[in-house]
Amino acid sequence: MAKKFDIRDRLGYRVQNLANKMILWGARNYAKKFDAGVQEWRCLTILARSGSGTARDICEFTMMDKGNVSRAIKKLVAEGRVKEKPDRQDKRSTVLILTPKGNDLYQRIKQESDAREKKFLASLTAAERKALPNILTKLDGVIEDLLHELGEA
Repeated sequence: MAKKFDIRDRLGYRVQNLANKMILWGARNYAKKFDAGVQEWRCLTILARSGSGTARDICEFTMMDKGNVSRAIKKLVAEGRVKEKPDRQDKRSTVLILTPKGNDLYQRIKQESDAREKKFLASLTAAERKALPNILTKLDGVIEDLLHELGEA
């Protein structure tokens, strides 16, 4: 007799479930400790990489919805954590600049995020920790190929 289908055994379900739980933890923890959400954290991380960027950069890098990015940026600007200036190359766009206040929040949330990541990785063996980045890269490559086949990559 064939094994009954259980979605909980599927890779996509398991990865999405893990990601959703990680996002839930971040949303609750960051809101409680920093009055910030996961969306604000993601925007800060992208801007912290180079000190500035555009909403489009954030959307492309994080695959976040434009509306979520826009709301997060508005909140960060209102709090003085991000500054906006006109984009000289694209008059329809603005350049987002991380302020010292924004960098401070980024650093504080990063400490929490790093501690969570350390706990995750501590649950793995040394061999599993070494293999994990390669496994994720391979799986990412497969899904990129599948999206490309659909004309959506």
